[in-house]
Amino acid sequence: MMTQQELQDRVALKDLVDRYATESDKNNQDYYREIFTPDIKLKVYFGDTLGMDINNVEDMIAKYKAFGAAKASFHQNGQQVVDFTDETHATGICYAIATLVTEEDGKDKLTMHAVRYYDKYVKTDGRWWISEREQHFVYTSVPPLV
Repeated sequence: MMTQQELQDRVALKDLVDRYATESDKNNQDYYREIFTPDIKLKVYFGDTLGMDINNVEDMIAKYKAFGAAKASFHQNGQQVVDFTDETHATGICYAIATLVTEEDGKDKLTMHAVRYYDKYVKTDGRWWISEREQHFVYTSVPPLV
């Protein structure tokens, strides 16, 4: 049976990944300082290829801002599985679909990404943070935009 504390921790961890999605849709990368530790270890994979290897939140924010804002974006999280290592450490996997509308050759282009986030969490001063993330773009689809 889960304790009250574990239930609260699970809700807080779900909130972290959901706020990442919500703030990403707002193109608010500065908010990442509220989700990730200052020394975040981030690796982003496109299929099996490592595309980014970042070691702090300021570099992460700069890289994501460099992509430029999509005309529209929609990040939707699915299941999240969390395992607690101890009272202040946990690991998790979150599944997501990221849908972006960008402009290419004067026309709108829809891109859908299936993403898995493999996270490590740390609780500091009673608050959870994402301390490590492997972001895997499992596949990408470019369906017609109607």
